[in-house]
Amino acid sequence: MPYKNILVALELNQQEKSLLKRAVELAECYQAGLHIVHVEPDLSGVYVGSLNMDLRKLKMKLRLESGHEIMQLLREEQHQIASISLPSGDIRQAVRLAVQEKQADLLICGHQLEHHFLGHFFSNAVGFLDISDCDLLVVKL
Repeated sequence: MPYKNILVALELNQQEKSLLKRAVELAECYQAGLHIVHVEPDLSGVYVGSLNMDLRKLKMKLRLESGHEIMQLLREEQHQIASISLPSGDIRQAVRLAVQEKQADLLICGHQLEHHFLGHFFSNAVGFLDISDCDLLVVKL
């Protein structure tokens, strides 16, 4: 089955270079559009209390830093990226929405090997198993 739109969910750590490389290889193989999504944590519930901090500025700063990190990861890959999304909130909902918006037929995400027993059951990848009309590729990091 040839893929047309591949979505890669990144957490933005150095281990994900292999994940991005695999996504680029698949996109080139299928001549598919490559879309990247990184979900920022939702800071609306964070209590800043007596701290002298503007939450909107903090969100913008985090988003800019994430965009910069994505560009650093992409610097080594010579593939055209169709889109980069930086939503915030619940990772499962944001990735599901990105799959729908980009009409992704393959979702690629990484899984860091956990040494404790529960790490295998609570990976973010488990929350993506029931996304309809989209295959899921989980790459060991």
